[in-house]
Amino acid sequence: MHRDVLFMDRGQCIFLRSRSEADTIRWGCLLGRLLSPGAVLALRGELGSGKTRFVQGLAQGLDVPPQERVSSPSFALIHEYLGGRLPLYHVDLYRLPEGMPDPELGLEEYLYGQGVCAIEWADRAAAWLPPERLEVELLILGKRSREMRLEAVGADHQAVLSRLKEQVGG
Repeated sequence: MHRDVLFMDRGQCIFLRSRSEADTIRWGCLLGRLLSPGAVLALRGELGSGKTRFVQGLAQGLDVPPQERVSSPSFALIHEYLGGRLPLYHVDLYRLPEGMPDPELGLEEYLYGQGVCAIEWADRAAAWLPPERLEVELLILGKRSREMRLEAVGADHQAVLSRLKEQVGG
């Protein structure tokens, strides 16, 4: 088993360790290579926990060209990266009040589209999230170290975690 894979439980949950920003990006990249159209990732974690770095890795795994620089969409709400294997929709709900997002924002088209939708601060709209998703929680362990808890909700995302486990030798 890979030394940074901490635990796997019935195909629904996996814990990964990151010792640097580069590790966080690497884990995101590995996961991004496994994602299919319609995948939704609900990212949680305090400020500075590595959510945006993880999405940068997803973009690499989805073959988003490097010139499409992935950054936090805190002020824009959504950034679209369309040049990769699949479209990547990077949503940041940090500036929205908790509860249901305004339907006028059109976020449903991203959640139920043919791309990959990665939502930072997903806990701000938990009731609005689709029933099938991958929950990604990033915990700060130290100045550079993080623990990532990936939990599959639904069969499609459970299959992704099973393939991730196979790739890391778990």
